[in-house]
Amino acid sequence: MIALLLLIFGQSIEFARHLEEEGDLFRAIYEYKRVYFETKDSTLRDSAANKTAYLSIKLGSFNDALLYAERISEKDPLKRIKLGFPNLYLGNYKIAENYWQGNDTLLTWLYLKSGQLDRAKLLFPNLSVNRKSPFLGGFLSAVVPGAGKIYAGRTFDGIVSLIVNASTGYSAYRACRNGRDLEFYLYSSLFLIFYLGDVYGSYVAVNEYNRVSLEKTVKDFEIRFNVWKYWF
Repeated sequence: MIALLLLIFGQSIEFARHLEEEGDLFRAIYEYKRVYFETKDSTLRDSAANKTAYLSIKLGSFNDALLYAERISEKDPLKRIKLGFPNLYLGNYKIAENYWQGNDTLLTWLYLKSGQLDRAKLLFPNLSVNRKSPFLGGFLSAVVPGAGKIYAGRTFDGIVSLIVNASTGYSAYRACRNGRDLEFYLYSSLFLIFYLGDVYGSYVAVNEYNRVSLEKTVKDFEIRFNVWKYWF
């Protein structure tokens, strides 16, 4: 009923805000865009551009967000800061970095999201990022099958890899000892496949561990320092 009344009275900006509060972001963006193109009020127009850019980022429409961030009035003292957000999500790190010069919090966030950990730690020396070496993971599994996956936090997978490699290796050994050439070639081939697969899989598992760990660090940083406060 409220939404219907707002539409009837043509209060598009209020209707858009109502939709946003209700969580209907797609329709809210549509209404904000309508206000942007239809109103002659520069204040409303600027507000609509701001909201469209902000909500588009929330929905993952980063090109749209950049388009409307560029349409924000030059009188807005935060325009450069706002332009950095869609550029960051689009992977335009150098451009975002240029917009955020002087803001150590946003720059650290950018460096974390772009994987530039050394630069992030220069600005925030106490920043802790849990990282492991993929090469060490591969090496551990080369020495003891499954050890690299345990190192990557995948204990169950590591134990399974150890059992599979041990069983195929022992089967190849028994076949060789008993002169069963066909079985020896078969089990040797299987052992080699599982062994090399485990070494490579451990390397990949550690990379995945690092990716998830970095994502968690970025999310924790966003929440702790409330990076979105710089938009408003």
